[in-house]
Amino acid sequence: MMDGSDQVSRDVTASQGLGSWRADWTCGSGSDPRLLRCFKGHDAPVVAVATAVVDGRPVVVSASRDATMCIWDLATGERLHTLTAAPPDPISSLSPELVALATVVVDGHPLVLTCHCDGSARLWDPETGGSAGELVLGLARLVLDGRHVVLAVGADRTLGVWDQATGSRLGVFPWMVGTGELDGREVVVTCPPDHPARVWDLATGREIGECLPAEGAWTREGRHFAVTSEEGRAPRVWDLDRHVLLAADPGELLVDGEHGDEVSALTVVDGRVVVLNFHHEAAPEVVGDLAPIVFPDSRSETLILEERSVVLVVGADQTLRFWSLPTSPIGPDGTRSIRSIPLEAAEGKGLNSADPEDRVGLWPLVSARTSGLFATESRWGIEAGAASRSLVLDDLPVSLIAGPDGTVTVRHALSRSPAGSVLSGHTDRVWAIDSAPARRRTLAVTTSRDRTVRVWDLATGEQEGEPLTGHTGQVWDVAATVVEGRCVAVTAGEDHTVRTWDLTAARGDCGRLRAGHTGSVLAVATAIVGGVPVVVTAGADHTVRTWDLATGSRASDFLSAEVSAMTTAVVGGQAVVVTAAPDATLHIVELATGRPVHRPFPSGHGRVLAIASTVLDGLPVALTVGSDRAVRVWDLTTGRPLGAPLTGHSSRVTAVATTVLDGRPVMVTGSWDKTVRLWDLPTGRQLGEPLTGHTDWVTAVTTATLGGAPTAISKGRDRTIRLWNLSTGQQIHNAQTAESGSDNSLAVSAMADGRLVAALGDDHTVRFHDLIAGCPAGADHLFSFPVHSLAAAPGGRFAVGFGCEVAVLSRAS
Repeated sequence: MMDGSDQVSRDVTASQGLGSWRADWTCGSGSDPRLLRCFKGHDAPVVAVATAVVDGRPVVVSASRDATMCIWDLATGERLHTLTAAPPDPISSLSPELVALATVVVDGHPLVLTCHCDGSARLWDPETGGSAGELVLGLARLVLDGRHVVLAVGADRTLGVWDQATGSRLGVFPWMVGTGELDGREVVVTCPPDHPARVWDLATGREIGECLPAEGAWTREGRHFAVTSEEGRAPRVWDLDRHVLLAADPGELLVDGEHGDEVSALTVVDGRVVVLNFHHEAAPEVVGDLAPIVFPDSRSETLILEERSVVLVVGADQTLRFWSLPTSPIGPDGTRSIRSIPLEAAEGKGLNSADPEDRVGLWPLVSARTSGLFATESRWGIEAGAASRSLVLDDLPVSLIAGPDGTVTVRHALSRSPAGSVLSGHTDRVWAIDSAPARRRTLAVTTSRDRTVRVWDLATGEQEGEPLTGHTGQVWDVAATVVEGRCVAVTAGEDHTVRTWDLTAARGDCGRLRAGHTGSVLAVATAIVGGVPVVVTAGADHTVRTWDLATGSRASDFLSAEVSAMTTAVVGGQAVVVTAAPDATLHIVELATGRPVHRPFPSGHGRVLAIASTVLDGLPVALTVGSDRAVRVWDLTTGRPLGAPLTGHSSRVTAVATTVLDGRPVMVTGSWDKTVRLWDLPTGRQLGEPLTGHTDWVTAVTTATLGGAPTAISKGRDRTIRLWNLSTGQQIHNAQTAESGSDNSLAVSAMADGRLVAALGDDHTVRFHDLIAGCPAGADHLFSFPVHSLAAAPGGRFAVGFGCEVAVLSRAS
């Protein structure tokens, strides 16, 4: 049985002429062949995904609450671009959260459209990863000095004055507060943070009027006044009701007045007040004869030009464009086609806001769907609503609408009457819906708060197979597309991952879910129980489980144990598991029966960091190393130590392994002191000088026979794996690795062809290294969760603990 990520690994391997690895079996979601790949790169929940075709290759775009957007190659899993999807706010220095995205084709070129919680909508080129512009809100169409101009404002409140004939920008006014008409001329009011308001002539771009500091406001006999005082000039009194200057003595006029609202400044144009500035964080108030010239309805990102829905776009080249929004269905690549309107076609045409009752939101026009997350969190004025998807089914326009109970209803788009069966299966709210063609059928894909992804045949209303599981948090969004004739879904998870699924793959008997750990698999070992090779795993769920190495079926009942390190051995003819608890006590339990061999006993270490086992003079022994810098040897038949602790390392000892040197059992240890040391087990003496070469902690060691010589293999936090000839004490090989963690995920196994292969865990990946040839021993194998533990298994296989799941890998034939 192979998972989807292994299929990708096999494809890559074939192209490179290397051997490949397959999963004989896995437990949990990793056994589902529909899982193709898991993309990891975001540092926060992924809330939106979309697909597109760029230069002939399919890509997926993901958006996260970490304010970044990633673009991935769907076929290879390569991350093509990572970018900050919006500039930071100048006051908070935080980038606005990205809550939705869609892909569109504009004049034949694919673009990504992103929506942010500050109300902005930005455009990106998925081929270059660079900005392609911004959607702006249209305010008005005017005639200035004989030119037809358009007023548009971006999310940063910068007002642009654009020549409608050429698309060029004639003026720019940051921090716009309002626009209006004053004495027959159009003006704009701006107010940067912590500064008074200013008034500008839109036609000339020059400031008009003056800003006068005010001493406050007073009320007398129901009338409101303010006094301004300027250096070298007598105080003046302003009537705030009529917005004019009064010829009055401030002292006499205000002697009986009451102090009113605080006013910090007045902006005066031609002797009339047009703006009042207030203290604190209150926005300035536009007053007086300044008549607003904005649209009578609320601002909208969607405008109407001759009964067509359009948006205004400011490109990266700072040119204004008109785009006609589509009403046609989504294309086979999951995107809609948008076309630019020639500027001359928009010249002189009426440009206005749609009636609020008839207005269609930008997102449904572009993507034909809304997600529950976007509808509730966007500040675009869209009311909180259910996830929905519009499509054409049997030549009829229909809508898939999510209900509050986890169901999805199929309705006619025009009459809203039922058009099919209710899709029922989710146990919690549905966040997103998409659809895609699959042969002669149409499939719907839904994601939910219940952490599952479900696939539905819209013709029958039946669920296709078991739910797609693997996300460890809520699944916020989904995008379906067709890749090389295969229907694929891409999902966005709260677990910071993006996952791809083959919607047409069958599950198969070998893909059955095997009940396993519910917490991370911390340690893996192998043993023989009743003549059957088994894999033994210890999890953060405080259980030890035994799996049949060949089939993955349960080999015995699970044991309750809290484990920090583990090994297996044979005591009295029975396979046992030796575990160290977080309190540094040692436990020896029979694997088949769960019967304790001894009562738990203290190890003497502050914390046990690694355990190994071997046979010494016919006695089964366990070797423990720990944070106390010591090595201890235990007789497993009695549970007692053999001799005094072995000392020599100058820092905590993190790894231990055994082998035979010149006919004598020896032990190899690795430490935070950056050394590897060799010990004679019968005498407890250190053999030779420490093996040096690592420039950082040694995190794992194992042993093997290389060219007939006993060899130690060590892995360090310095990103190297090193080989040591134990007979000479010389380093014989070192290789750079991609992994730099401090875990002990290293194992070595002998292949049938005589090659010695090391497997190294690296985040979601197991990498393979041929120790004899000094080169990669196959393509990397990808997993859906981080790899925490590895162990060599009989037959040249490897047992892997990834996330809370287990897998066995073998060489593909």
